[in-house]
Amino acid sequence: MDLSAADGTVRPVRRIVVAPHMDDESLGCGGLLAKHPEDSLVVVVADSGDVRAKEHRAALAALGVRDSVRLGLPDGHVGEDPRALVQALDEVFETYRPHEVYLPYPSLHQDHIAAYEAGMRACRASMSVTHFFPPSVFVYDIAAYDVNLYQAELRWNVFESLQEEHIDAKVAACRAYATEIPDEVHAMTGLKEMAVALGHARLVRYAEQYALVRSIRP
Repeated sequence: MDLSAADGTVRPVRRIVVAPHMDDESLGCGGLLAKHPEDSLVVVVADSGDVRAKEHRAALAALGVRDSVRLGLPDGHVGEDPRALVQALDEVFETYRPHEVYLPYPSLHQDHIAAYEAGMRACRASMSVTHFFPPSVFVYDIAAYDVNLYQAELRWNVFESLQEEHIDAKVAACRAYATEIPDEVHAMTGLKEMAVALGHARLVRYAEQYALVRSIRP
């Protein structure tokens, strides 16, 4: 695992989005990333092959995000060594020292559950004085998965207001994953409509939803 981005740089970032797979960052946080591309970093857990990696680069370009850190774990099996996954995320957080960490909702996909649980552990308050403790932790929604029975402690209670340019960039990023786009009616093909519905209910034009886990304000 190389903790530097592909351009070789290592710098503190405001926010880190942990994506189980290449496309989850765009589906869940594409608007947020397009709104704040200059101080955001995507950390991809699974290696989904060369084709998806090419699509991923195109998606990041659509969002304006420079690059991602890739942990390279096997797709579909990222939770086979939970301790190693937690350690890898610990190292990423220590290196980039984000103020905000965004984790995937633990849906019915095993990789999403593993990434969420490892991310929560990596965000823990530790007895070790050398362990980095990100002040704010959020969980993001991935609309491609229909989950009606949400965990009791998670509620969609944070809404990121977006402009049309942000949601258009999100749609373009998701379209970059051409091999993942369903042919029929699907949440992945109705992202702008869902952003409108979320936004209008909160008196803004477009929005994405998040669940606040913890926020420590300075």
